[in-house]
Amino acid sequence: MFQNIVVAVDSSAADIAALRTATRLAQASDGIVHVLHIAVTDVELHTAVPLEDTHEAQQVLEAAVTSVVDAGARSEGHLESGTVGEVPAIITKAVQGLGADLLVIAPHKRNMFTAWFTPRVSDAVTHTSNVPVLLVPEGMGL
Repeated sequence: MFQNIVVAVDSSAADIAALRTATRLAQASDGIVHVLHIAVTDVELHTAVPLEDTHEAQQVLEAAVTSVVDAGARSEGHLESGTVGEVPAIITKAVQGLGADLLVIAPHKRNMFTAWFTPRVSDAVTHTSNVPVLLVPEGMGL
């Protein structure tokens, strides 16, 4: 059973299914859910553009942790920051640093053209992860 679960959230509707799934897995094993949220900055022509300020990012994280705790599982929140291109590496590093044995993440659908130029975070993380990755589509979940 998975005892040390990281769930990466990005303030999208898909977070609900990923959090619900991670919570139920943690309950089954008396494990812990580490909620990871990244305050992302985009870079446009040498200019850094925050997509979310620190206060908003903290609110997203706190709401996610609260949802896990309210459902009856142990949880800790972890807030990171980085550029859009750094997100997969930040997730991978957090999974390793927390000693996780499972990563839960919600994939986001993209058309083939968009995916060619900007791969999904879930795809990038899945290919570099050294632990199992559970992809939970929006609307699904245990």
